[in-house]
Amino acid sequence: MTSAQLEAHPLDETSAETEAPFALRAQVAERVAAHRARRGSAATTGSVTPIAPPTPAKQRAARIAATVAERYAQSQSYRAFLAAEAERAIREAEAAAEVAALSARAVAEAQNQLLFELDQIQAEASAVKESVADVEAVVKAGVPELAPQMAPHGGLSVRLDERFERAPMPLAAAHAVYAGPVVDEDEVFALDEEIAYRQNPVLDEPPQDIPANLLEFPRQLVAPRKARPRLAEGPLREDSAATHDAEQLRIFEVEASQISTAPVIESAEPEWSSIVLTAQPAPEHVARVRVAEAVESTYPIAPLAHVPQTAAFGLRLMAGIVDSCIVLAGELAFVAVSSLIINKMAENARLSSHLSPQIAAIGFVAVFAVFTLLYQTLFFTFSEATLGMRYARIGLCTFSDDNPTRGQMRRRIFAAVLSACPLGLGYLWAVLDEDGLGWHDRISRMYQRSY
Repeated sequence: MTSAQLEAHPLDETSAETEAPFALRAQVAERVAAHRARRGSAATTGSVTPIAPPTPAKQRAARIAATVAERYAQSQSYRAFLAAEAERAIREAEAAAEVAALSARAVAEAQNQLLFELDQIQAEASAVKESVADVEAVVKAGVPELAPQMAPHGGLSVRLDERFERAPMPLAAAHAVYAGPVVDEDEVFALDEEIAYRQNPVLDEPPQDIPANLLEFPRQLVAPRKARPRLAEGPLREDSAATHDAEQLRIFEVEASQISTAPVIESAEPEWSSIVLTAQPAPEHVARVRVAEAVESTYPIAPLAHVPQTAAFGLRLMAGIVDSCIVLAGELAFVAVSSLIINKMAENARLSSHLSPQIAAIGFVAVFAVFTLLYQTLFFTFSEATLGMRYARIGLCTFSDDNPTRGQMRRRIFAAVLSACPLGLGYLWAVLDEDGLGWHDRISRMYQRSY
């Protein structure tokens, strides 16, 4: 029984509500049993599910795969490509070897041809030498009176042929045999010289005479102590008579005895001497000189080891302004805090905190001076320069061109106080000083130098 064969029977509502769980359970059991029955029947019959026909998409994929396989089947493989490359390299190497062999063969043939030509040239030269020797032998044998006149030449050996030594030819027969060609002695001599030069080439240039370099003077010049000229003597007399004018006077025409040998007295060089004035100086000048001598004796100033290279006045002024602004800012902050504290204390004590302008100004200046001393002491104790000096790129340097110590820089503060006490005259002195140094620079023996 299948689920399609089940028929629904109408039930009343009361029975359906009570028997609903049991009916559902029974329906599920029937369906499971029907499913098992279908599986068993399919296994017993052995029926095979038919394969679905190929779809168009599968046909297209198969067609593409076949095309790709055909393309790769027609293309060359990597192994075949490597084999072709190796074969091509072998063919190129064989061609290069063949070209090298042909070139080597051509070079060898050219060398052989050159050697053959050299051998021919040497054979021709030897044949010419032998013919010349034969001709000379015949000439000497036929004309015995010319033999002593011919000079021997180095590098050439004359030897008679064995035929002439064994069977001497009569003079008439020799003349009859060699009557045709006429031998020129000049040509033979030139040929011998050429052969000797080729065998032993020596470049001997004939020496050239160096022309004499003589000093000549006009006739108007007179020798020392009015020495009169005399005739020239020596090997150059003939040459000078032919090439030079007789009216010229030579340096060789003066006798040595006529030349003065007395030492020359040189004039003494002028000596500079100081001018001494006999007039009395003015009384005002004498008084100023005495005051200056008294000051120097009281406060001796040691000479400087070298000229100090002081910083420009503008840089020093800029450093002082920067330091003054910093001190002034600190003082204003101190005054503001102090005024607030004093006002609160006056309100609590109900006292009057009003100050006169004179007292306020004096207090402000005093506080500024104290703050300046503290500022200088602080920076010269823990540093080598103040903020203003660093901003102006200047530093302290001693007269001996050394860096000062911290103690020397702190002692410079007292010299600065002494220089500022007479209404700042020690600082103003730097404007008038030729080295640009103030009193505090002279006292502390250090100055501000730009770097």
